[in-house]
Amino acid sequence: MKTSENTPLVSVWMITYNHEPYIAEAIEGVLMQKTWFPIELVIGEDCSTDRTRYICLEYQRKYPDVIRLLLNERNIGMMPNFVRTLKACQGK
Repeated sequence: MKTSENTPLVSVWMITYNHEPYIAEAIEGVLMQKTWFPIELVIGEDCSTDRTRYICLEYQRKYPDVIRLLLNERNIGMMPNFVRTLKACQGK
């Protein structure tokens, strides 16, 4: 894997489905971490029926260098979403 100064050293992965009341706080918890190395937050959004997807999209727009958002076209379930999101992580 070719690395650069922007390649994340640490990946945080988060899966979500219908977590509208909690997702902003969870994302903020990752964003507030102070590190000397690049990180990424990979969010697997599993086709929520509430405003979870919208909230995730807003955070991705604000923090495009940190947040990568995986949007499922249909609900695939917890374990497939977990595996898909984990595989998308680029950190060591």
